[in-house]
Amino acid sequence: MINPLQHRILRSLSTNPSTAQSIGNELGVDDSTISRNLRFLLECGIVIVKDYLPASSSGGRKSRLLSLNPEWLKIIGLSIEQGEICLVRVDFTGRQYSAQKKTVNVSSENFERILCEIINGNKDSNAVSIAVPGLIDSSKGQIIFSQALCLRDCSINQLTGMPSMVLNDANAAAACYLNDAKNIVYFLFTIPYDLSKPVGLGAGIVINGSLYEGSNNSAGELGEGVPLTGLQGLTIEDLERNRKVLFRDQETLDEFKQHISFKIATAVNFVDPELFILGGDFYLLDNTIIQDIINRVEKQVTLRRIKKINWELDKNGSKTVAFGSVIAFLKRFFNDLDFANFVIQNRGC
Repeated sequence: MINPLQHRILRSLSTNPSTAQSIGNELGVDDSTISRNLRFLLECGIVIVKDYLPASSSGGRKSRLLSLNPEWLKIIGLSIEQGEICLVRVDFTGRQYSAQKKTVNVSSENFERILCEIINGNKDSNAVSIAVPGLIDSSKGQIIFSQALCLRDCSINQLTGMPSMVLNDANAAAACYLNDAKNIVYFLFTIPYDLSKPVGLGAGIVINGSLYEGSNNSAGELGEGVPLTGLQGLTIEDLERNRKVLFRDQETLDEFKQHISFKIATAVNFVDPELFILGGDFYLLDNTIIQDIINRVEKQVTLRRIKKINWELDKNGSKTVAFGSVIAFLKRFFNDLDFANFVIQNRGC
């Protein structure tokens, strides 16, 4: 267990390595108190001495350059969708050191088994953060309802056997951009395997630098979508081979662009973000389709002559979701003392 001051020390070191004196100056705490509270963090291995700085010209001892120990916590970040799992491995300093994707048919029948297989196959990791579509109560580690995975009232903490966190996939993706702006909307777009079925669109919302999940954990749910095409027999594999395939049914494509641009513009009007991101499967669309969507959004944004519309296209797909889940895990660790102690206790300190 750590106390509030030790937690503040860890938060300070989460941004950059530092000396005990610099940490004390930043936190307004005397050197002896900082030294006393650092002792446990060093003995437990959460903090390490990274280097020694040269002594000053007037002499004295060298100062220790302290940092978080990247090996203390190895976190698995998982994006779990109906047909794909993306796994990233991230250390305690937020450095991603591996990533992989796997096509899997995930359902309520095999969800627990798949999760256990992943954890058992990554024995070097000691924490996990999971992002899935649906209504998620991240504070309780519970999947309330995921229509895509056919899951209801599923407690992640009981399944993993290690420090864990679960959050909505769009919120996880938005967490990747927490350092880019204070107010963000991340639109996570999902194209079904059968292109004639309705698309999915959810939004991850960041307000004043924090993820906003809503009073019922349903912020960002944007409702039912419409199909990309009315032509039967076309799949996402056809789209990946030829991005022009959607132009074969211009009428349905125009309906899709009108529908999705209205939803994006509505969210942008309500949140008024500094930045919005088109993520998920947006990158699979032809560039002319994306630009047409943006043009339609701009026409529907109120006070568009005054507001500056900043947007980005995220081409990393589920890797953003998986990595963002770990970013959200670490942010919570450094900002929530109770969660930090939950992790530390289960980690064995």
